[in-house]
Amino acid sequence: MEGVIDANTRALLTECPGFDWTVTEFIRVIDHRLPPRVFLKHCPELATQQAKTPSGIAVHLQLLGSDPHALAENARQACDLGATSIDLNFGCPAKTVNRHDGGASLLRDPSRVESTVTAVNRAVGDTCPVTAKIRLGFSHRRLALDCGRAAENGGAKHLVVHARTRDEGYRPPAHWEWIDRLRRHLDIPVIANGDIWRLEDYWRIRSLSGCRDVMLGRGALADPWLAYRIRHWQQTGEQLSPTPWSARANILNAYAALQRSILPERIVVSLLKQWLNHMRSLDSESAHRFMSLRRVTQLDAFLDGLKKERRQQRVAL
Repeated sequence: MEGVIDANTRALLTECPGFDWTVTEFIRVIDHRLPPRVFLKHCPELATQQAKTPSGIAVHLQLLGSDPHALAENARQACDLGATSIDLNFGCPAKTVNRHDGGASLLRDPSRVESTVTAVNRAVGDTCPVTAKIRLGFSHRRLALDCGRAAENGGAKHLVVHARTRDEGYRPPAHWEWIDRLRRHLDIPVIANGDIWRLEDYWRIRSLSGCRDVMLGRGALADPWLAYRIRHWQQTGEQLSPTPWSARANILNAYAALQRSILPERIVVSLLKQWLNHMRSLDSESAHRFMSLRRVTQLDAFLDGLKKERRQQRVAL
């Protein structure tokens, strides 16, 4: 979710009930202790909301790297700044990240996962819980359980598992049944992740993975009411009607209003297109708007296109 889930997105998505906690974009750690401004850039909630969104939902700070000592030092820095949980990213499939020995590249050697989690847990685990996110492996799934055990042995308090290998990227299908193979052999809570786009996907991943909890990623952008939809069903057994275009347009307009005060307008337009592109996979009106606005570069013109009423075509026989 790099470049997508910033503080403004977290604030908007958590306005409706549904989320129990959120995670920042990863902070890339190489070989030294980063200055406070880097942490505050990725997680401004540290300075203003005590590591919570304006709605009071906890924000967990995520680190990515391969040097256990450097990650431990930066975890201490984050906790000193007010972080209440440290999440370690062993799941990023990006080629640039993997080429520089980060993210899913560590899944090729479970001992490196364990040494990394151990180092961070020893540094901050007494006061700041350490968690981890993995995939089912790098190029195959043969080490999936070993990597899960490595995170547990290192002291991770829970484990998020994305149900694909690194080489599978985001191509369907997600192998939800494989998460169950890990869950059955681990003592820490396992949280299922991958291809949860609809309420029906939530039911299926719960059934196939055996997990009580799930993590939403791209699905929360495609349907901003997805977490609320799931929570509403949990509490009432009722299914909400599809998220209307008006609600989607409102959240995009609110996002633009927050971002235009801190970013150049061309960047805001690019981010809006990115979010609308996620929405169009599930919603025909979003797909139409995306196609009509994809070449627009001026922010006000883009926002006008979100508000503009579509002329209904009528066909007579």
